[in-house]
Amino acid sequence: MLEIKNLTKKFGDFTAVNNISFTAEKGKILGIVGRNGAGKSTTFRIILNIIDQTSGEVKYDNSKITQDTLDRIGYLPEEGSLIPTYTVLELCEYYGSLKLMKQEDIRKNLMMWLEEFDIVDFLNKKVKDLSKGNRQKIQFIVSVLHEPEMLILDEPFSGLDPISVEELKSAILKIKNQNRIIIFSSHIMNQVEDLCEDVLLLDKGNALLQGNLKEILSTYEIKGKKGNNLNEIFIDKVGNVNE
Repeated sequence: MLEIKNLTKKFGDFTAVNNISFTAEKGKILGIVGRNGAGKSTTFRIILNIIDQTSGEVKYDNSKITQDTLDRIGYLPEEGSLIPTYTVLELCEYYGSLKLMKQEDIRKNLMMWLEEFDIVDFLNKKVKDLSKGNRQKIQFIVSVLHEPEMLILDEPFSGLDPISVEELKSAILKIKNQNRIIIFSSHIMNQVEDLCEDVLLLDKGNALLQGNLKEILSTYEIKGKKGNNLNEIFIDKVGNVNE
């Protein structure tokens, strides 16, 4: 289990994340939602030891996150990190080697995911020759190639067409059903409703709403009426989250 306690991050006088706490459990998907600048990516970068928190604790299975822990985490950044001149095979061999994977395991897992997305013919294509949507699929494959225990996805559906969104949702659920921890950020509410058991709403670094999604939908009231969906609830809380 991932445990975040009283996490705060300041950049000078600016507070990007303000005293937030949450947990993420195996076999569940946690959606962290909010507008651009809400603190979602900053929170992920702290979990991944890319930047240090100002205060608070981050623990995975009751221990601080070390390099060994990071080798068991998969991360899909909002901004892609693919090497455009590499072929898909070369790219996965490179990133797989960074996770200390054996060559045969890299090839086996890569072919499994290429078949999952029906893009086996991309194996020897250069990344720069792929469409944006297909690059995002390759970015996802890179993040799960080493079969991580925990998967962090930062705006994974950004720029994808509806068919690709559904394919990626199916892949995420497949991993969840393997008893993995999954956290993803989004500002598109129906994506969160489709996938998540738990949700955390951030706005300007503050946690405004969090808990079990079904319970929130069944109990949250807007002017005396139940909120029918997350979009209604979040607009009631912070305004238009799709900004």
